[in-house]
Amino acid sequence: MLNRKLLEVLKYLPAVEKKRLRQFLISPYFNNGSQSNEITRLYDHIVRYDAREEHPALSKQAVFDKFFPDRQFEENVKSPLDALTSKLFHLVRRFLAQSDMEQEYGELYEHLSLARFYRKFAFEERFWQTIQSVRRIQEESPLRDAIHFFNQYRVEEEEQLFRGLYNSFEDDVNLNAVHRNLDLFYSILKLEYTCALAYQKRTAQIEEKNKPLLIESIKELSIEGGPLDVPINRIYRLLMNLLETSEVGESLEQLESQLDHLKDQISIDRFKDLKAYIRFLWFQRYLNSGDDSSLQNTFNIYRKHLDKGYFYYDGLIPFTTHRNLVIFALKLGHFIWVNDFLDSHPPERIGGTRYPSEIHSLNLAEYYFYLKEFEEAQKKLVYRHFKNPTFSILADLLLVKIYFETQNELMDSRMKALDQKVRRSNLSRETKIRYYNFLKKLDKIIKYGGQTQNPKRARLIEEIKTMPDIVAREWLLEKLA
Repeated sequence: MLNRKLLEVLKYLPAVEKKRLRQFLISPYFNNGSQSNEITRLYDHIVRYDAREEHPALSKQAVFDKFFPDRQFEENVKSPLDALTSKLFHLVRRFLAQSDMEQEYGELYEHLSLARFYRKFAFEERFWQTIQSVRRIQEESPLRDAIHFFNQYRVEEEEQLFRGLYNSFEDDVNLNAVHRNLDLFYSILKLEYTCALAYQKRTAQIEEKNKPLLIESIKELSIEGGPLDVPINRIYRLLMNLLETSEVGESLEQLESQLDHLKDQISIDRFKDLKAYIRFLWFQRYLNSGDDSSLQNTFNIYRKHLDKGYFYYDGLIPFTTHRNLVIFALKLGHFIWVNDFLDSHPPERIGGTRYPSEIHSLNLAEYYFYLKEFEEAQKKLVYRHFKNPTFSILADLLLVKIYFETQNELMDSRMKALDQKVRRSNLSRETKIRYYNFLKKLDKIIKYGGQTQNPKRARLIEEIKTMPDIVAREWLLEKLA
């Protein structure tokens, strides 16, 4: 077959980017070799058939015959076509790098490049004019997050390098400003990744052999009034405290209020990430309380974030968020909303997984289960290994509930299979306990749930209501109603 890596990239490249890539390929600045025309012709041929490797016109022999009609094609032998596809892939990589660089640095990068040119040829007046322009860009930008301080560090570094050429040893040649912005940039990233690690610890079994270096110093230096005390660091410090404790309290509302107040100072991607943490904490509050009010508040937060577009990354919604929206709405009885959401968010709009169709089918199966159409729910449930252990377990969990409702004779074996799958996973102990508790309470429901006069049944209802760590609480209580 043709270069598989090349076909993979071109297949998933958006239509707008395909047009820009062709402009890139016909530019002699980027594509100036002796085979430049043939490379562009090959690109056009591949794109014509949507880079589908199974298309007959894109078989290696078909393409070889088209581009080298006077040569004999030989299978499993390196040919001029291999060289041509390699050159095209090299240019595709260069195009992607160029696009990222332009998007990430933009005008600032252009000014700094010009400043370096003036520094190289000692155009002092031009250099300071350019530095002044780039400082103006920085000041006018509302951003005050890691990206801002990294860019400011690069500006200060450029000035320091220029001053170093004419060092009179009468000042710090701007080195203090370099350190200041480098420290702020580093502290923000360090706190950001420490929060990410704290979140991961809540969901996975992590053996912490080595604690992140310098984080305690950064936390101490970023307290109120400290040298690293900037608004974004206050956000991360508060978030870190919430992630490291099981009690959320009023600090969650305080975090969201501070975040919304600083919205313009944070890049859109980081802002979305921080909103995702807030949703997670709201969800944890619901898991701990289990009350309808907490569930409604959590769903309201999710819907608000959905309407504001906080979920979408490159037009796709993360599969975990897709799941949470469906389940929260189902628990609250918003069946029409769920149906509309599943229609408007098909597999093509689900990201972060190799199995968007299976994820969508699982959520659709949940929808039919809540409608009590159990046979249809089982039909929609595509049972497979999701790579993600949580979703693999959730598929088993749904199957257990379906078997209970339909009095399937395989009920007991499915419960044992679910227990074994949870034990073998690398999920956090806190997460595993929620599934173990579900299985224990379901087993008791099976034993004496129908004995309305049995005092054990009344105790069981109270245990399920007050237990902080359990999945499918509402369904279990429904079975005892």
